[in-house]
Amino acid sequence: MKKLLGTCLLLLTAWTLLRAQDSLSSAPDFPPFRLVRSEEDFSFLKKLLPPGSRWEELKYLPLGENSYLSLGGDVRSEFQVLQNENWENGNDDAALFQRFMLHSDWHVGKNLRLFGQLKSGHAFGRNGGPFFLNDDDLDLHQLFVGLKLGNSTLEIGRQELRYGSQRLISLREGTNVRQSFDGARWIWRQPNLRLDLLFYAYNPQQVGVFDNKINTDQLLWGAYWVWDLPGADGLHFDSYYLGVHNEHPRFEQGSLQETRHSAGMRHWGETGPLSYNNEAVVQWGKFGSGNIRAWTLSTEMNYRLPGNWQPTPGLKAEIISGDRDPGDANLQTFNALYPRGGYFGLLALIGPANLMDVHPSLALTFGKKWNLNLDWDFFWRHRLTDGIYLPSGRLNLAGNGSGERFIGHQPGAQLAFVPNRFLEAEASYFYFFTGEFLDDLTPGANFSQIGVSLSFKF
Repeated sequence: MKKLLGTCLLLLTAWTLLRAQDSLSSAPDFPPFRLVRSEEDFSFLKKLLPPGSRWEELKYLPLGENSYLSLGGDVRSEFQVLQNENWENGNDDAALFQRFMLHSDWHVGKNLRLFGQLKSGHAFGRNGGPFFLNDDDLDLHQLFVGLKLGNSTLEIGRQELRYGSQRLISLREGTNVRQSFDGARWIWRQPNLRLDLLFYAYNPQQVGVFDNKINTDQLLWGAYWVWDLPGADGLHFDSYYLGVHNEHPRFEQGSLQETRHSAGMRHWGETGPLSYNNEAVVQWGKFGSGNIRAWTLSTEMNYRLPGNWQPTPGLKAEIISGDRDPGDANLQTFNALYPRGGYFGLLALIGPANLMDVHPSLALTFGKKWNLNLDWDFFWRHRLTDGIYLPSGRLNLAGNGSGERFIGHQPGAQLAFVPNRFLEAEASYFYFFTGEFLDDLTPGANFSQIGVSLSFKF
């Protein structure tokens, strides 16, 4: 049945893409689609009526003088071949990952809005059966009401969240099933300022039909402030406080109730050909009866060189704290909260806890449609008394079986082809060389991943 469903989904994807090509030439020249579809604004199409293409008609359906409906969707098909999963010889796999998302955006007058989005994701052929990061038959991904109040907006319901560089709060775009939250936020905007006050419950993913229920085991609250420095093009500052409560975290020290507070600052922007992104976070709170004291520092710089291919070398580096002593009550392991899945690139094997990494890269652009990214990431444990973690933040391998620091290194390459605003094709290859730590605790087989994907948005 799963194979039949997979075949039907592929045929539907192919049919959709063919239909898209029929009207690409007549599509209006509006901005590219956003990663977060609720951030799109097609109200400007009112001035272009009557519509000039099918795509205009979908993006702006007038419902009155100041009311309209906008429809859209996302389709992504990705095929992966994996060799030596979990660094085990012969633990190979191949799977097709299929994602469908459809949304509607209702604007009633100038101040009221209702946004809804459905999602469906499946992994066909994956070893181990359904998994929440890959599979969700059908569910309500977003449904929230937005109310404008002068310079402020109040949003209430289920929705995606992303802040800053998505080190702490993200969409989890890399996985087949994205994540969302239930709650509310108040957004205040000025020309160079934005302040968000938020309170949400994390929405845990289930694999069935409409079974993602509101859950209060994981709570998130806080404030996030963004300042675009006046008179300094491309210079920005973020500062934030984020609190979380988690009933069932999992660290090497154990699984106890956690209440954690994070305060951070981010300095980012562009100066000519140089772009940069620097961030520091400190954490405190309670883990069971013990105290939490954790931190991270990260820096990223990219420099665009002149030339036809716009070569852009880059360098990232991070230090993420680990636990000093798993035998005492206190905890120093950093918790990245709800980070993007590929925290250190597209290959998501190592999570952001108890880690030091150095990550050089090179980006090349061929014309307007082709992009090539090359990178090489090197990983070490921050503290030898702590293990390594999954991208989800849960413990992967305890560290008490090895006194080695070096985890391994992963080179990778990703080629993207973007012929128009609707389509994107990608091919990628990654290889993970195990270091002494993994050689001590696993069979130590090097891991590789080959992937190809095709995405369509409307």
